[in-house]
Amino acid sequence: MKERKFKKRGLKEAPAIIIAAFGTNTNGRVVYDMLDNVLKERFDGLRILWAYTSEIIREKTGYPGILQALAKIEEEGYRRAVIQPLQIFPGTEYQELMETCLGFPGIRVAAGESLLHRWHFVNEVFDAIATDFLPKEDGINLVVAHGTPLCADPANILYIALESYLQNRYDNVFVATVDGIPQRQGSLRKLMAHIQHTGVPKKVRIIPFMYVAGIHVEKDLMGKEDSFKADLQQNGITVDCPTIEYMDATFTKALGFYEDVRRCFVNRIERSLEILRYY
Repeated sequence: MKERKFKKRGLKEAPAIIIAAFGTNTNGRVVYDMLDNVLKERFDGLRILWAYTSEIIREKTGYPGILQALAKIEEEGYRRAVIQPLQIFPGTEYQELMETCLGFPGIRVAAGESLLHRWHFVNEVFDAIATDFLPKEDGINLVVAHGTPLCADPANILYIALESYLQNRYDNVFVATVDGIPQRQGSLRKLMAHIQHTGVPKKVRIIPFMYVAGIHVEKDLMGKEDSFKADLQQNGITVDCPTIEYMDATFTKALGFYEDVRRCFVNRIERSLEILRYY
């Protein structure tokens, strides 16, 4: 029998980096470009891909999902990868994403932690965004996160703990969610009671606690009807939201616009790359 020679595909020694984002069709997506620029500079020479977890976004844009991204780097000859999600809380969606990535055959994966995975991460993030808080003599700050509709979601513990954390750390900061706990109406009642009790100015600054200022910010937080802003204004409250100038345009200042938040995700990736050196 004639001996056959099989050509082996060249395998990559360096790992690839996959950023897993929910995605958005709004102009708030520029924060993805900002992070991508930082990553390309910091991890020059490494393959960087983006994957999107929203099925709607993938259908509208043709962007790849996480399985497509993993299959692509596997086809390119990569055998190791860092997966860094841009999720804020380590909830059900984060866990499902990690299970998908860690179970993908043929690639050894180091999964990065979410933004608020550890309590010292929480301190770092709020040190960054507190620069946009109203002083207590000027009004109240309302931090609004996405939330989860699932009672058994482990992120609920952190949502509840954040309410206590913020009230212990600041005299004029409240927390609420769009879809979960603390609920909108309950948080607004506490906020109104605080105004009546303390006599602080009737001004509230809404702080979007989301990586992208997408549809939730545009409608649920700052929309003209059935929003946090509308409910507050009906009670005679003046409402504003931090903004930022970028590329000759004005954007609502979501988490992705904070340099320190971007640095947090870079640190997560660096830690995962270090893990891949030994495991």
